[in-house]
Amino acid sequence: MKRFVLGIVVICWITIVFAAGNGSKVTGILSGKTNKAPVEFATIALYEATTKKLVTGAMTDSTGYFHLEDVPTGRYYLVGSYVGYGETQSEMFIVGNGNQTVDVGVLWIDDKGQVLNEVVVAGRKSTFVPKLDRKVFNVGQDLMSSAGSASDLMQNIPSVEVDLEGTVSLRGNENVTILINGKPSALMSGRTRTDALNQLAANSIERIEVITNPSAEYKPDGVSGIINIVLKKESKAGLNGTLTANTGSHDRYNAGVNLNYGINGVNFFGGYAFRQDRYDRSIFDNRTSPTEYINQTTLGTGRPVSHTLRLGMGANLSTHDVMEISGSYNRRHFLRSERIESVTEDINHHLEDFYFRNRRADARENMWEGNFLYTHTYGKGNEWSVNYTYSSESEDEQNEYSTMQMENDTKDNEWVWDANYLHIGKVHWQHHLSERTKLSAGYELEALRAEQNYHVENWDGASFIPDLDRTSDFTHHRTLHSFFATLEMNPGEWSLMAGLRGEYADIRNNLYSLDSITRQHYTNIYPTLHASRKLNEHNELQLSYSLRVNRPEGSDMNPFAERINPLSLSAGNPDLKPEKIHSVEVGWLWHNDTNASLMTTVYYRYLTNQITEVSRYIDGGVLLTTKENLDQSHNAGLELIWSYSINRWLSFNWNANGYFNQINAEKLGFSRHRNTFSWSTLFNANFMPFKYYMMQLNARYRSATLVPQGRRDADYCINLGMKYDIPSINLSVLASVTDLFDTYRKSYTLDTPELKQKVEKRRNPRIFYIGVSYTFGGNKSKKHTAKLEYDESM
Repeated sequence: MKRFVLGIVVICWITIVFAAGNGSKVTGILSGKTNKAPVEFATIALYEATTKKLVTGAMTDSTGYFHLEDVPTGRYYLVGSYVGYGETQSEMFIVGNGNQTVDVGVLWIDDKGQVLNEVVVAGRKSTFVPKLDRKVFNVGQDLMSSAGSASDLMQNIPSVEVDLEGTVSLRGNENVTILINGKPSALMSGRTRTDALNQLAANSIERIEVITNPSAEYKPDGVSGIINIVLKKESKAGLNGTLTANTGSHDRYNAGVNLNYGINGVNFFGGYAFRQDRYDRSIFDNRTSPTEYINQTTLGTGRPVSHTLRLGMGANLSTHDVMEISGSYNRRHFLRSERIESVTEDINHHLEDFYFRNRRADARENMWEGNFLYTHTYGKGNEWSVNYTYSSESEDEQNEYSTMQMENDTKDNEWVWDANYLHIGKVHWQHHLSERTKLSAGYELEALRAEQNYHVENWDGASFIPDLDRTSDFTHHRTLHSFFATLEMNPGEWSLMAGLRGEYADIRNNLYSLDSITRQHYTNIYPTLHASRKLNEHNELQLSYSLRVNRPEGSDMNPFAERINPLSLSAGNPDLKPEKIHSVEVGWLWHNDTNASLMTTVYYRYLTNQITEVSRYIDGGVLLTTKENLDQSHNAGLELIWSYSINRWLSFNWNANGYFNQINAEKLGFSRHRNTFSWSTLFNANFMPFKYYMMQLNARYRSATLVPQGRRDADYCINLGMKYDIPSINLSVLASVTDLFDTYRKSYTLDTPELKQKVEKRRNPRIFYIGVSYTFGGNKSKKHTAKLEYDESM
């Protein structure tokens, strides 16, 4: 570890030495020839006079002023251009030795020639963009990007699956890290992730990045990798924004506004979203033990209402310094009602016991997030930055239960407090050692405090009395110190990225109810490697490796049992060890630069100390669900992602993933190994039969999957939607239906010597939405006409 830290210090010192940079500055002003007015947001390009090779470029600000930094000695000329205007070229000028400023004065551009009436440009980004260390999915064309939530949107992303409970999995594995704008968030912790994704409006998302083998700059958490949600952040001049409103079946409503105002290098942005949903859930649970049968039916309805506010500002403090401050607040009120009916029979099917349990739950959640970022650039593509992020989520839930049993009736109240507070500080350096070599290094500090309090009161006929046996207070503290460095090189047709991340973890669990403290300390080094080789203009091979870790969350280590119902308990395990994952991928990418691409990936993961969920009977037929470490498991698979466009009227992408999974299940009472082959597929198609109208089909299927004590059954779902654009008034009309044929459900079977269980969970069928989206603002002082064009390139 000492050698690693020393290496990081040396790398940082080298970076600072290179940070000095040299070269001259070229400045000037671009102005209209006729109206003598400055031309803002125009393009300025610098060319070498002899070779006519493009050297660098810039954009003019709101006063028409431009500047180009670190221009080396030589002979140059400038070309200024703006959409709808002509071009202007400066006289040749010379930049001498040393640091100096060359002022070329005013460049006059023809502002008469092509000014016409109105511009209507419809662009369409490629839905799928493969990169060296990630797959990028632009989600603007997805109809769920207007009416749905982030959870709805992620169901249409290749490699990603979201079940009816909101559990996210990547390539069939539910252990995945979710980031917001590249950073961890308390909102995305295990217990609150589903709620946060359901509240995050899809129309606030610009793109989703799937990173199955992250570089060393990212935390190595998660078995299957990282899903990075990148939020929209407009930077247009003037006031502009988007308004959306949608109404759905069973009293579902959502509406929102996103605003942006840019002036003189300062950009203000923000938004507000309102969302009212409805969750109807049914669970059928049949259990068989050597002595009895238990049949349970749960029917529940939830009515969450949320308000989300976002505010932020970005400012260009100078030509080299940028600062951004942003924050968000979300408040949700969630009312739930639930009824459980349970019947217990002996082995001869004679009635032994029954109960009817009614629940009323009132939950209030608050989610805060704030971010500060300062970036300084120097030289060509070099920078250092300082970033601090704070996020927190808290849920205060009051539960009222009334239970009618064969022998007596009871009442009890449960108060559940769940909160996470996360601080992250990061310092990052990036420097180009040469034109083809880039070095990045940094330090990251993460401090997490997770609180889980569970208090119970029982009715004694006159008042509620605290039940100390079922009451618990638990706090989880985790501090991580991380140093990382990556070196990226592009020798010829090769692209290489090698990284190393060293971490020291300090974990403390306070079990206040037992007056006990448990601690863990460990140090690990996580190497990463990414390589790609361009075989020709259309073919590329990729190879990547990373060592990853899955750290138990606070809820996973909380040993105090929470009573789900009289016959079901859930508890954590304070002795859980972190999983370690060796992940290797080999990929081949083909594209034809116009309308098609195919990405094929073969992957392999080897896990030690795999964390798994386990269910066992305890006293009186009560089922306890907890988590334990297995010895090891192997997972190998093949994934295909095919994107294709037929002219302008049809485009689609198809994702298929087949994988073999083998686990060592000796600790669960099975033979040494259990294995299975599973597969899943996702098909998205956009059909545009005529101008401004689009239909969208989304279909997915997942085969039966291995779980440690049994198997999860296959499921499938089909969604359908449409959108009609009215460009003359910047309005879009949308309609969608989720689960068109009412087929989606989640069911699994456990089969052990002491427990056989069949569980089926269903949600409310067929969710309908209809809504509108209106875009306004932007720079309206310059109007042009243009034909409808599509950007179909990769």
